[in-house]
Amino acid sequence: MQFRINNPLPARRSQWRLLLPLLVALCAAGPLSASEPVSTEYKLKSVLLYKLTRFVEWPEQLTRRPGRFKICLLGRDDFGPALQALEKYQVAGSSIQVLRFKQSEQVDTDCRIVFISASKQPFIKSIIKRLDPYPILTVGESSDFSAQGGMIQFVLENKKIGFKINLQKANAGKLKIAAPLLQMSTIVKAKQQ
Repeated sequence: MQFRINNPLPARRSQWRLLLPLLVALCAAGPLSASEPVSTEYKLKSVLLYKLTRFVEWPEQLTRRPGRFKICLLGRDDFGPALQALEKYQVAGSSIQVLRFKQSEQVDTDCRIVFISASKQPFIKSIIKRLDPYPILTVGESSDFSAQGGMIQFVLENKKIGFKINLQKANAGKLKIAAPLLQMSTIVKAKQQ
C-alpha cells in the first residue's frame, strides 16, 4: 500500500523525508497474531495515528502534565492488535496507552487522540459536540468526517491513504498542526449547521 498525497501542489523532498520513517516502520512491522488478522489498511492507519503525534502540538499545560499519552478508539475495532502495538512507543516522553470505548459517553476526556470508527458515522456530529470542549484530536474515516467537524479524516482512494483536515476545528481545540502535514492534505471547512 502506498501513501498518497491528496494535494494538487507538488510535494517537496523534505516532506517525503519526514514520512520515510513511517513507511519503513510499516514495512518492518512483523506479522500479527494469525488468530486476529488485521488488514494492511488498518496496520497503516495505526502507524499513521502514531505519526500524527509528530505533526500536532497540544496545549502546553497538557504536555507538562505527567501521565500517559492516551490514544482512544470509539466504536468498532478494525485495528485489533495493530493499535495495541503502539503501546511500546512514547510521545514526548510519555508512554502511549490505548483505550477502546463502545459509547461516546464513556470516552476518557484525557484522551489526546480519539479515532472515531465508521460504525459511529450516524452519530459523528453529537460525538464531536461532546468532545469539543477538550483539546482532543479527533480522527476518523467516515465519508464527510472532516466536514461534520472531525479534525483529521483518513481518505482511502485507489488503495492509497490521504488526509482531509478541518483546520478551523483543530484551531478551536487549541491544537496546532504542522505545516508539512497541512501541505500534504486537503483543507476543508465544517458544514453550516
